[in-house]
Amino acid sequence: MNSARTFAEKALARAAGEPDARAGQILTVRPQRILSHDNTAAIAQIFRCELGAEKVQDPSRLIVVLDHASPPPTAKHAQNHAEARAFVRDQSIRDFFDIGRGICHQVVGEEALLLPGQLILGADSHSTHHGWMGAFGAGVGRSEVAALWATGSLWLRVPQSVRITLIGSLRPGVTSKDLCLALIGELGADGGLYLSVEFGGPGLRTLSLESRMVIPNVMAEFGVKNAFLAPDDSVFDYLASRPSRRASRSDCSSSALFPDPGAEYLAEYELDLEAVDPLVAAPHEVDQRRTLTEAAGRPIDMAFIGTCTNGRLEDLRAAASVLQGKKVARSTRLLVNPASVEVYRAAVEEGILGTLLDAGAVIGVPGCGPCMGNHLGIPAAGEVVFSTANRNFKGRMGQPESEIYLGSPALVATGAVLGRIPSLVEYGFPAAGARGGFLTLQRGEDLRTLRAGNLTSSAAQSTDAGKTRYTADGKAWVYGDNVNTDQIFPGKYTYTLRAPEEIAAHALEDLDPEFARTSEPGDVILAGRNMGCGSSREQAVTCLTRRGVRAVVASSYARIFYRNAINQGLPAIVCPEAVAAARKGDPVRVNLERGEVLLPAGRFTFSPFPPNVRELLAAGGLIPFLIAGINRD
Repeated sequence: MNSARTFAEKALARAAGEPDARAGQILTVRPQRILSHDNTAAIAQIFRCELGAEKVQDPSRLIVVLDHASPPPTAKHAQNHAEARAFVRDQSIRDFFDIGRGICHQVVGEEALLLPGQLILGADSHSTHHGWMGAFGAGVGRSEVAALWATGSLWLRVPQSVRITLIGSLRPGVTSKDLCLALIGELGADGGLYLSVEFGGPGLRTLSLESRMVIPNVMAEFGVKNAFLAPDDSVFDYLASRPSRRASRSDCSSSALFPDPGAEYLAEYELDLEAVDPLVAAPHEVDQRRTLTEAAGRPIDMAFIGTCTNGRLEDLRAAASVLQGKKVARSTRLLVNPASVEVYRAAVEEGILGTLLDAGAVIGVPGCGPCMGNHLGIPAAGEVVFSTANRNFKGRMGQPESEIYLGSPALVATGAVLGRIPSLVEYGFPAAGARGGFLTLQRGEDLRTLRAGNLTSSAAQSTDAGKTRYTADGKAWVYGDNVNTDQIFPGKYTYTLRAPEEIAAHALEDLDPEFARTSEPGDVILAGRNMGCGSSREQAVTCLTRRGVRAVVASSYARIFYRNAINQGLPAIVCPEAVAAARKGDPVRVNLERGEVLLPAGRFTFSPFPPNVRELLAAGGLIPFLIAGINRD
């Protein structure tokens, strides 16, 4: 038997206190850190009102950062913040960072709150970000964070791993953002679904630390459970030099974990950095990769530089180098939000913000800004946004009738000056098209043809029939691939609506307005691949359950949506054949005990759920399950 282990196998074994772990195992882990942000108040409501808990099990492990609506734009947002602060005081949470400190993922690194090899679980889908330092970062739902606060532990499945060896170096003007868009465009937005993706090789060392931070952050849009970049001396030195003095260099190096030579990977690729070109992602999916030759000339109404992906000093410096001595086009406005107050201060001292202001940019407060559509900077209907963010979903920035293109900071800055997406020549590149062959499969399964959704299906379900009695009986609502959480529940309502009936009123608002008006209890949603991709927001499930949806049937699921569904007692069934056969309005019946979906087109079977999932569904979800356990004890 092969004794070599991947990073994910090692990290989750350590977090579970086990001597060993293999892909596919389910472990009960204790993360070193538990992260939340503006959603803290809503999690506290679950913690107290639903779970009935009073005190957090270990407040020293919690990190709370108010960053998503910073400062609050409405009275409801302000009340949300006030409740979060009250919870922090009541629970004696030391690692709390108020509005203006910065984006949570950036702050964790700047404060050295996490070490290489450690596990952080966060109520934010971009918790994958922390892989830049060689940590295991994964997003979870709000109920799961409430459970973590109360018990300190949570179950996780050890993912299969993919290895990507970077060779060469990026050419001037090409960034790690382009690398991410190239990779996701090549393999698809669900190409990494539920996988651990490891980046290493000599090319990794050619990237600055700030460039490395982009990669695991954007890998959330690849569907991964986590992304890992092998740490080196530069990572250890950075964390040890932080003003907080929380970690020594020896702490960092001794905590680090590395995959073993000969570990088992689903796929191993070689990626030639020199063959990557400047790219953009076109509306409304991150995998809609376009060369500048294809996208050039699209008029831009708003340019946005910032977010947890590209709001660091290196990014602002790149934008300033483009804007030096120039002006933002009269037809365009440029918004810039530094990722943290540390970045803001350094940009002031270096003269970067002065250059941006002279060019006509508007500088915002350190934080997430308009990225998720609930804060200042929302576009108008019909407008086109060119953004350095990580998502371009329809409605992502608060307006479903706008279009969002994604690109690197220098590319967005160039677009802001021109008032349109630049051509290769305007960006300073030869007029030749994109170079091919940047990604080569070395061994294993090619994710171009193997959909990771099938892995989710086999891992999440079992041949054990079980005794969960649950029947859905209603009409079918049928949708396509990559239905994202912004379409299911718009982000602009995330921190202002809490009552279940209010949340339900906006179900699928930006995808199918008819749904919230005419759906009935017992109805079933059928969708294609990567159902529920995007944000970790649990309301994307709450709005469905409160509308009476009794089951979701899909070809595959985004990992966090799947967990959120099970944790709210909503069966998330994998049955691609039923999805392909269903038509909107069809009568549909789902029987979990028999593992079948009945449609006018026929009877379609699926493997029933494994024991741990059946127990959660039978209890009505995670919180009722935990309460029942407490009462039994």
